[in-house]
Amino acid sequence: MGTISAGASSSRFYLDLQKGCPISMIRVALVEDHREMLLALRLLLKLSMDIELVGEASNGQEAVDCVKRLQPDVLVMDIRMPVLDGFAATQQLADLSLPTRVILISTEIGEYIARRAAAVGAKGFVPKDNVGTLLLSAIEAVYAGETVFVE
Repeated sequence: MGTISAGASSSRFYLDLQKGCPISMIRVALVEDHREMLLALRLLLKLSMDIELVGEASNGQEAVDCVKRLQPDVLVMDIRMPVLDGFAATQQLADLSLPTRVILISTEIGEYIARRAAAVGAKGFVPKDNVGTLLLSAIEAVYAGETVFVE
């Protein structure tokens, strides 16, 4: 499918050359308290022409505030963070009934972590050691209404 980039005041979009209609980009916010991991996630998102990074935060409380303010389509958030962890922040966002879908990431893995992520309202979980290969497709799937839990 052919696309061309077009500028917009607050978000980018692409024009589908075959259908002549705009294709909206997936608006994503990142929440990570480790600077190096945040940089790696930023670089990973830049690999996709379908994703626009709209916000960043370094703890769960900042994540909740960011989502209230920016209302991204998808929030990618680490579980272990200062102030408010990813589980608690996801629960707060679920309680607010905001349309943002949450994907949690962590160095911790296993069925328990994935189940707990689902229990607090996350739509996905990706272990950090699989982020490079799975995160972009997980974002697209979650944006499309699917759930993605990798144990």
